[in-house]
Amino acid sequence: MAAPSCAFTSGIPNPPTTSPSCAVPIGGSNSTLLDTCCNGHINPINTYSAPGADDDCYQYCTTDAVNDVQGCLTQKFEAYDKNSPAFQCFNVAPVKAAESKGGRIKGAGWILRVAVGLGVVGAVVGMV
Repeated sequence: MAAPSCAFTSGIPNPPTTSPSCAVPIGGSNSTLLDTCCNGHINPINTYSAPGADDDCYQYCTTDAVNDVQGCLTQKFEAYDKNSPAFQCFNVAPVKAAESKGGRIKGAGWILRVAVGLGVVGAVVGMV
């Protein structure tokens, strides 16, 4: 059996799924990092080939926590090569940061208003 001929000259092609997923080229520590970040014991990791190729040169995992996997891969791969990311995530829904931060700010604002309100009431009662 001949060794796969994988020429990684362009970006990582889309894996054969419409589900949120992350993919890496096969080789080096890429497979281990994908397995680690994607919880390979829970989420299946599959191999695939680029369009028009016969060799499976890429691995991908599908996950409901693709943003977490993407963050983990970014952190892990940063230690190896900061200039050229060796992974790509697909079908990622954008995180609505403004809403999540807004909830925290609104919660903090509510607490602040209560504290100030109690302070004003305490000052008025103390003056009487």
